[in-house]
Amino acid sequence: MTERQKLMTAEETRALVDAALIDPRVDLAVPLGLSLAFREGLRTTVLSTLSRGDYHPAVADVPGNVTYRDGDQIRVVALSPESELLLSAYLSA
Repeated sequence: MTERQKLMTAEETRALVDAALIDPRVDLAVPLGLSLAFREGLRTTVLSTLSRGDYHPAVADVPGNVTYRDGDQIRVVALSPESELLLSAYLSA
C-alpha cells in the first residue's frame, strides 16, 4: 500500500529542532528547504539566494516573514510556524 507523503507536523518539527540543538550533526537544511517550498511556495532558485538578512522574526501576533528578490520586484512571504521554527534554528547553528 502506498501512502501520500506529508509534511512534518508542528510536534515533529519541534522534535527535530530540539534534536538539532542538542546534536550539531543533525542538518536542518533539507527539512527547511522542503518546508519553505511546500508550505510557503518558494521556488528552489529563491531558496538558494536567501540570507540571514532576508529573515524577519515574528513579533507578537505578526508572523515572521522572508523577503526576496523576484526579478526587479521585492516580495514578502509570511512564514508558517513550522518554517519559522526551522529557519530560526538553522540560522542559529
